[in-house]
Amino acid sequence: MKKLLLILTIIVGTTFSASAQSPVMKGNILIDAGIGWPTGNVLWSDDGDGTWDNYSQTGGPFAFGGRLEYMVADGFGIGLDGNYVTTGYSYDQTYQTIDANGNFVDTTENYGLTTKRMRVMLRMNKHIVQNDLVDAYVGAGVGYRYVNRKVEGIDDEQDGALIPVAFRLAFGARFFFTENLGAHVELGAWGGAPLQMGLSLKF
Repeated sequence: MKKLLLILTIIVGTTFSASAQSPVMKGNILIDAGIGWPTGNVLWSDDGDGTWDNYSQTGGPFAFGGRLEYMVADGFGIGLDGNYVTTGYSYDQTYQTIDANGNFVDTTENYGLTTKRMRVMLRMNKHIVQNDLVDAYVGAGVGYRYVNRKVEGIDDEQDGALIPVAFRLAFGARFFFTENLGAHVELGAWGGAPLQMGLSLKF
């Protein structure tokens, strides 16, 4: 009975607080900050034949990013969308060489690839659901893409993207817990991780 009363209290309290909230509308400023997954690191794995030692991934499994949006109309917002990610791998490989005396000796070299990507895009969102709790939208963005790729072992580095243009198509939603605080989730193609999620602020 105590558990049931507690659950009912939470539901009533949540409903009451939500009823005092207002939907996203013209003049609001929205800030999203969060993580993205998956990154390119899901593609890297040990070669499995035992020739790679001390294998490790670079950068971790998540990208990091944020968005700033200003509602120029009740159903339309413009702003900025940015994200950053580091991916890659590193390993040691041992092979035999012949020294000056004609003896076979083991030589270990470190190899790896580290790629850093940063995107900054102008973003436009069309809001298709707007109520006290949910703000759903479809969006598109276009902007600048920077890439730095460094190969360890052969000392090769590429600074700058071959095509320095980023773009993104997305569908997402914000779910507000209070008048100003909520969470967001977004599914998108290109211009960042396919799945993005995090916290949202509304002013």
